[in-house]
Amino acid sequence: MKNRAAAIITRNAKLLVFLRRKPGREYYSLPGGGVQLEETFAQACAREVKEETGLDVLALELVLKYVSLDKEEQFFHVIVPPGEPVLGGPEALHNSPENHYEFAWIDAAQLPTIALTPAAARRICLEILQRQSPGQA
Repeated sequence: MKNRAAAIITRNAKLLVFLRRKPGREYYSLPGGGVQLEETFAQACAREVKEETGLDVLALELVLKYVSLDKEEQFFHVIVPPGEPVLGGPEALHNSPENHYEFAWIDAAQLPTIALTPAAARRICLEILQRQSPGQA
């Protein structure tokens, strides 16, 4: 499996996630994707955020490394400018009723109740949301 970089994007004490719907399955994921050859995890994170959301990365900070037997995932707390995300990249090309992508902003109270994948990211996302108060990025 490919190494992956993921973005934890927060605004007004809410977390940006993809709501994914496939036949018989509904789950949430963080923006992000595979790390390409000769690309750092941070570079991959910034590229994926731009491709998937149309938002530029102003700053990012590594907050979690998750290593399994077959891959490494790195999670970055990402600061983006004001503005709403716009679906782009492969997600926009493959978006259909059978393979649906849509953005959702969720708060700390909702986070424990959703099927977030990977589950390893839930704790750090919750910690970041709990540190924020409304009006902070």
